[in-house]
Amino acid sequence: MRSKALKYTLIGLAAVVGLLVIAAVVVAVTFNPNDYKPLLIERVQQDRQRTLAIPGDIHLSFFPSLGVQLGAVSLSEHGNAAVFASVQSLRVSLAVLPLLHRQVVVDRIKVAGLHANITRFKDGRTSIDDLFEPAKTKGEAPAAAPAPGQAPLQFDIAGISITDAAVTVDDQQNGRRLELTKASIETGHIAPGVASDASVKGHVKAGAPQLDADLSLKAKLMLDPAQARYAISELQADISARLAGGALEASLSLPQLDVDAKTIVAPKITAKLSLQRPGGTLALNASGDAKLSLERHTLEARLAGKLDDSSFDAKIGMSRFSPAAYTFDINIDHIDADRYRSKAGAPAQSGGAAAPEVPLDLSALRELNASGSLRVGALQVAGIKASQLRADLRAAGGKLDLSPLSAELYQGRVAGSLALTASSPPRLAAQQTLTDINIGALLKDALGKSSLDGRGKVVLDVTAQGATVSALEKALAGSARVELRDGAVRGFNIAQALRKAKAKLSGAAADQTGTGSQSESTDFSEMMASFNIAHGVAHNDDLLAKSPLLRVTGNGDVDLGASRLDYVVKATVVDTLQGQGGPELQALRGQTLPVHLSGPFNAIGYKVDFASLAKDLAKDKVQSQGKEAEAKLKQRLGDKLKGLLGK
Repeated sequence: MRSKALKYTLIGLAAVVGLLVIAAVVVAVTFNPNDYKPLLIERVQQDRQRTLAIPGDIHLSFFPSLGVQLGAVSLSEHGNAAVFASVQSLRVSLAVLPLLHRQVVVDRIKVAGLHANITRFKDGRTSIDDLFEPAKTKGEAPAAAPAPGQAPLQFDIAGISITDAAVTVDDQQNGRRLELTKASIETGHIAPGVASDASVKGHVKAGAPQLDADLSLKAKLMLDPAQARYAISELQADISARLAGGALEASLSLPQLDVDAKTIVAPKITAKLSLQRPGGTLALNASGDAKLSLERHTLEARLAGKLDDSSFDAKIGMSRFSPAAYTFDINIDHIDADRYRSKAGAPAQSGGAAAPEVPLDLSALRELNASGSLRVGALQVAGIKASQLRADLRAAGGKLDLSPLSAELYQGRVAGSLALTASSPPRLAAQQTLTDINIGALLKDALGKSSLDGRGKVVLDVTAQGATVSALEKALAGSARVELRDGAVRGFNIAQALRKAKAKLSGAAADQTGTGSQSESTDFSEMMASFNIAHGVAHNDDLLAKSPLLRVTGNGDVDLGASRLDYVVKATVVDTLQGQGGPELQALRGQTLPVHLSGPFNAIGYKVDFASLAKDLAKDKVQSQGKEAEAKLKQRLGDKLKGLLGK
């Protein structure tokens, strides 16, 4: 009995196989898929208002699987004839028997030469929105849902291969354009509950901001559509980018990435970055975690690690995706920003002409929307050293505000605000109060030399607008006030000029001229001055400086844009001078010496007005002699009156 059953079974299977072969032969002989091309093209036009073009023949295959192969295929934009997407060739092969159990088993999908153009219009719509909407064919009922108890359609794909792909995204709403070229996508077995290897490679170019990079992604994918859950593990992303004036190498590792309908969670992230610039190489090594909410359109990430030799921890987030709005809270123990600045400018051109000044570029601010706080334990930037920096940052509408901004600076403190605006040309505004600052040390680090020493207070409230640093200096406007003690003004010695003046007064004294030097200085115990600034020129009318020997007043202009001085100083020897400053100054007690200072900051010229001083001395002598004669006359009249009265 068993042998007969086996015999009949084998005969039955052979009959079935025979029937399938006969059916395949009959279909191959009688069925021509190209007969259905017009119907397919018409259906796409009716349902999607797009033109489908299949100029070549459609080929069927039956062994070892049911397959369809096409040559060139293109699909137009919605409602017009412009090409939206095209492929050079497409092949899809299916296993037949699983279809009877509502299982789609695809042996492999191969696509070569995929090209697509996606547009995001100014109103936020995209050129592919209609592809995700239900078909709108008139008179046709919507697709019926699976009957109760009927298993949902399942999929099983042996692999996907896409080669030589190119995708262009034209974001007209934000004025950006992104191009992905030379792209390839490869996957392994894709099925519910199966971990599949996947890789993506390609070249990316973009503008605003500029990007020119090679991209490589590798990961394992786990898909579970029935539960609307997806997982990505062992993700490795590598980027090699060319930037303006530098190069970027970056890698990102995520051991696990959990995805569902509402969130994407990365419990552990490892990031490495190397940015090469003319000023040096910046290296970042960090680790942390991140959570992305697809429902609320928010991102939260925590990272900690090293920025070169600086330790940092940061909270970074996005409060919305479009337009992007960033939040941050960053703490860095120390950083030397000068390490990453470009070296000295290009050498002068032939003939001695200086290299043109590089324009300021604040274009990145125009699209930046961010808010957060920054804390730095120790900072050096543009030669200036600070500690305990605290700043709150807000960027929106092309403007960056740092307010409040505070730090410990050269044995004192600075507090205030700073604003940058990406206008055309860029605009700067600063309000700063420096308290108990060592002004000499600050100027030496900032400018390489110090023309003013002392400790005290400096108040600045200035604005400027210009395309370059020098243009900003020439456009500077606002006000400033200086209150210093126990310091010196370098470049000219007023006390020495007074001594020379006294020595020349014995003869016919002509005005004395010369050039000061950094080895000379005028000391003061206190100094106060306020300035009104316009077009890069600071004007002062109320200079007052005091020392044990002198009282100094003055007025004039300090041209910051041209680095020149045009100023008149009036130095008076104090009346209380007793035995100080030498016999020359003793003889000039109460006298005022006018000195005109002019010229570039590095070589200030001076002119001493001896004629005015001699005139004042002669006038004082006449007045003194008159007072003495008047006193003697009064004495004589008094004596005579006493004699007449008999007293």
